[in-house]
Amino acid sequence: MAAGCYALAMSLFGTTLSLFLADAVGAGPGLIGLYFTGCAVIGVGINLAMGRLSDRLSDRRTALAATALAGAAGALVFTGARGYALVFATGALLLGLNEAYISQLFAYVKEFADSTGREVTRFGSSVRSVFSAGWVVGPPVGLFLLTHAGFGRVYAGAAVLLLVTAVLGRWFLPVLPTPPTVPGRLRPDPERGGGRRRSRSGMRRTLAAVPRRSRLLLGSVTAVNVANQMYLIAIALYVTRDLHLSASLVGVMAGVCAALEIPLMIVVGRVADRVGKVRLVAGAVVLATFFFCLLPTAGTAPVLIALQLPNALWIAVIASIPMVLVQQEVPGGAGTVSALYSSTFPVAQLMAGALTGVVAARTGYRGVFWTCAGLCVLAAVLLLLRMAPSRPSAEGSRTEA
Repeated sequence: MAAGCYALAMSLFGTTLSLFLADAVGAGPGLIGLYFTGCAVIGVGINLAMGRLSDRLSDRRTALAATALAGAAGALVFTGARGYALVFATGALLLGLNEAYISQLFAYVKEFADSTGREVTRFGSSVRSVFSAGWVVGPPVGLFLLTHAGFGRVYAGAAVLLLVTAVLGRWFLPVLPTPPTVPGRLRPDPERGGGRRRSRSGMRRTLAAVPRRSRLLLGSVTAVNVANQMYLIAIALYVTRDLHLSASLVGVMAGVCAALEIPLMIVVGRVADRVGKVRLVAGAVVLATFFFCLLPTAGTAPVLIALQLPNALWIAVIASIPMVLVQQEVPGGAGTVSALYSSTFPVAQLMAGALTGVVAARTGYRGVFWTCAGLCVLAAVLLLLRMAPSRPSAEGSRTEA
């Protein structure tokens, strides 16, 4: 329920924020781009700081409630704010903190699975499928509210959903036992003046301790996410301007893809350990490459809708399995590691915005999709380097694969 309420609230923001900036705030294309770029940059720092802080708390539910409450406050500001400076500050700080909720939730998911003896991959995939369900329901509801009630009612609804998310996270989720002390979850040391000096370098130590195979995985996931963000930016313009099809088709494609992701994520979670997590991720990257290669040749609505099946399948794997791998491989607190992984998404958004503009201007929207395919090839190469046995730990690499 907490994941579902949060997903619904985020889908309301995701489907209306650009329109809000343009129509209600009166921002032009440059200021809209500045908003998303600035918020993405600030969000990376907030997410990493929140991840480190959460690992020092005795109860992660406090972090869940705080991040959701920040989002609720931000949504309430949006119900009445119409000045660009105030909207930018609210989006960067309050909504930036709110976006850290997702990494905190999956840190809680891992700790919950570990403490109750559940299989992390299967349970995490089930929770992740709830987010896809929220994105099936949320966009049409948000656009209906926007048409009939305006931005104020839309963001008031988002505030209520995030308030419910905070209440559920703080008082209804079960209390978990405190994990063993790990780098990032530090105890005060009176002889050394407390834990401040050590805590400052907690994230630095975590980054230094990331294994080579995890760095390659993070690089691969980032490349695929850049491709996915470029697709999301370009697909509506490709459908309406190049193919001269209805804009409603884009909504149908998104809904079909999200609906297919739900059962596929559950299936992926069940078979991941039998097939091998890394093999599944590698297969998803190859499938994504074929998907982006087929897109420039798709010229009709039935073909574009049919392509949402492979699109949903590779997303179902990439959205759930790599985070579990990183949580298992990188030493440190669950919050810090989850925040490290989640930070790849705003980085991908920054790169995607710049790449899409340059490529589309030079080669058109079909060229954007070929670039997406090239990024997926790069991701596959990084995974091959990861799967190749290294000299000191060849046996361990073969076992992981």
